Amino acid sequence: MPIIYERFEGAVADAAAPLLHLCRAVFPDFTDSYLLDRLGRLEEPLLWLAIEDGSWKGFKLSYRRGDALLYSWLGGVMPELRGQGVASELMRRQHADAAALGYRFAETRTRAANNPMILLNLRHGFQISGFENDTNGMPVVILRKPLG
Repeated sequence: MPIIYERFEGAVADAAAPLLHLCRAVFPDFTDSYLLDRLGRLEEPLLWLAIEDGSWKGFKLSYRRGDALLYSWLGGVMPELRGQGVASELMRRQHADAAALGYRFAETRTRAANNPMILLNLRHGFQISGFENDTNGMPVVILRKPLG
């Protein structure tokens, strides 16, 4: 089946159940509260989906942080579709959408040990802009990209 990409229309909080299903499959140490505690507080969220045969197989969720910054917060692809360009296409669509909406920059953070995500971001024009430790003391890489 071909993969269809679409932007979710409606309140992102209404997508909680399918997003939880995806997050549990994508992230081995995922806790529901990580998503549910934040979902209703995101400012101007953008949710892009990869859909195969009517099922959500990947997503990219971002939101506004300031006048010109889109924060790409959470995203992933089901294990069986990894390595097929799904994450790249979700990112490409997210950034094109953000630029059309007037955002000047995209920013993301990822754990320093997540080399595949760091490489994906670098291939898509991000630059490393900083480092920090998350609330669990894990090192995190901050990446930023100009849009448009």
